[in-house]
Amino acid sequence: MDNFSKAKELFRMGDLDRAEFYFRSFLEMEDSCEAYFYMGLIMGQRNMLEEALEFYYKSVVINPEYGNPCNEIGIILLRMGKDKDAVFWLKKSIRCQRNDAPHISFFNLATLYKMWNRPERSLQFLHRAIELNPEFPEAKIMKEQLMKNQ
Repeated sequence: MDNFSKAKELFRMGDLDRAEFYFRSFLEMEDSCEAYFYMGLIMGQRNMLEEALEFYYKSVVINPEYGNPCNEIGIILLRMGKDKDAVFWLKKSIRCQRNDAPHISFFNLATLYKMWNRPERSLQFLHRAIELNPEFPEAKIMKEQLMKNQ
């Protein structure tokens, strides 16, 4: 098993320290948008947001069509109170050719528009999220809440 595969398996098991070691070892040999993305996830789980952003940005530089890091950048910027920057990255994530969970990006945009008291826009993004993943309970709950308040 190569370092990247070991790192992913350790990450899935929650062994962040060892996963980080193997991702860093892998990155010493080659640049990889996916390895940088996982390093960002590790730093994010440790609440090291600036470091997480650095890894996500590196991932996007290598592959601008990789939506997962774009979504995570949007989430972190949202947590930092940088809503307008977050919108840019979340919208970029839904336009990317590769996105493992586009329904999450649509849901995150819906959440942002709900915060801005724009229920009609929020509902549009929720509709897309549910269309992509009909069994998405959080999206269904938020949609019901918004519909009830109109």
